[in-house]
Amino acid sequence: MKLSLLSKIREFLQDTKGTASVEAAIIFPVVFWAYAAMFTYFEAYRAQAVAEKTAYTISDMISRETLAITPQYMTNARKIYMDLSGLSPGETALRVTLLRWDGNNNKFSVDWSKRRGDIPKLRNRDVNEYDDLLPTLINNERIILVETASDYDPAFSVGLAPRVIETFVFTRPRYAPQIIWDANG
Repeated sequence: MKLSLLSKIREFLQDTKGTASVEAAIIFPVVFWAYAAMFTYFEAYRAQAVAEKTAYTISDMISRETLAITPQYMTNARKIYMDLSGLSPGETALRVTLLRWDGNNNKFSVDWSKRRGDIPKLRNRDVNEYDDLLPTLINNERIILVETASDYDPAFSVGLAPRVIETFVFTRPRYAPQIIWDANG
């Protein structure tokens, strides 16, 4: 009986009929999940990189302005951001702030801060949180700070939760010492 059982087990282990089907049934879900995970993580990285490049484009666009920035200009800048970044299905916010370095008090102050979307204006008391992120400037020098926030939902549920892609870009004005805000323009 014991010998018969052992021979049956040995026979079962040596039988190779149908193993490809069983292996495929086990491996295909793993392979599909791996491809979905690679796609999802690559797409999230790509979305972050494109959002960053688009924020640099908006910042560079504003830095080259010699005329005043108007509310319509800000609205159009947000539309450009949504079009270039490809993140428009969810909420997308844009905040542009002109900061001035006060060398006497060793701190940044806000000349003006305008926004489009669900992001608050940047106030003087909030700028202190950015001290480690902003460059050292000379007294009364200005920089343009462009911040964006966009909702991002991954294509597949493979461990990457929906998130907000945020960018933080600063640029010096190129052709004028400062950028003017014209609320009536």
